[in-house]
Amino acid sequence: MDKSDFVRPINELAAMFRKPSKIKDKMIRKKIIKQLIYNFPKANEKGYLNHYSDNLINTILEEDFKTDLENGDGNELYGKFQALHSSSALGVNFFGLFKRNLDKFVVLGEKDFKESQFEKKLPTGMSRPPNLDFYLENESFIIGFESKFLETLSQKKPEISSAYSDLLLSKVDEGFIKIISHYRENNTKSYLDTAQLIKHSIGLIKNKGKKNAKLIYIYWEPLNALEFIQYKQHKIELEEFSERIKSVKGIEFHHTTYLEFYNNYINDDFFKYHLENFRNKYFFELKLETKN
Repeated sequence: MDKSDFVRPINELAAMFRKPSKIKDKMIRKKIIKQLIYNFPKANEKGYLNHYSDNLINTILEEDFKTDLENGDGNELYGKFQALHSSSALGVNFFGLFKRNLDKFVVLGEKDFKESQFEKKLPTGMSRPPNLDFYLENESFIIGFESKFLETLSQKKPEISSAYSDLLLSKVDEGFIKIISHYRENNTKSYLDTAQLIKHSIGLIKNKGKKNAKLIYIYWEPLNALEFIQYKQHKIELEEFSERIKSVKGIEFHHTTYLEFYNNYINDDFFKYHLENFRNKYFFELKLETKN
């Protein structure tokens, strides 16, 4: 990714010189949920709210997302979406107002969007595809967003089924043969879900027609992310994937944190109040208890 695409937070420099914490993945997730509950005491001890509407910031309306999520997989709206740590709710709370005001939304130089959708299904023709968390389309591009919250704290193997054969992949883009072969041979657990990103890339290419395609991986981190080994490792894996996906000619891949993406719009008066609400709910440092 071109680093000029997104504005990076200036406090990262100081964090680079701190010794990263070796706290376990599960404990970090628990501490993040605990802080979310502290800031939003309506949730139960597991971080779940009574109704999905309780998880919305006040600039988001049901009309922004409800139909899209009800048509998605897994009945997420009446389950996972009710968790304070839901990546789907995170995405809706950020993109919902933009979806309602597409004429004012510019992404990586693209504007004049005519279509937008949460939980967009793009068939790969090889297996059941994962849903894109958010989707945009204009006259020139289709753009898919994959949103992550606490998922980046869970390691997983890059499982890519045999349905993704070299023969079928070559009909999409031969670059996929090389990248999938690499992750099949090097299938150790990682914080980055490379298999999902590959499937999203295939779906976007197969459904773009004569347009161009972009996949944007947008993920949450605490403000002091560089103090934790897990987030540093996630960035390393992300940079490696970014290099490998360059062998695929049919798609542009970009990655950004929510904070970096947020910084692109904070000076826009129209979105400023919305973004302040989003910041108040989601941007905080991860606090660890210190021993005396």
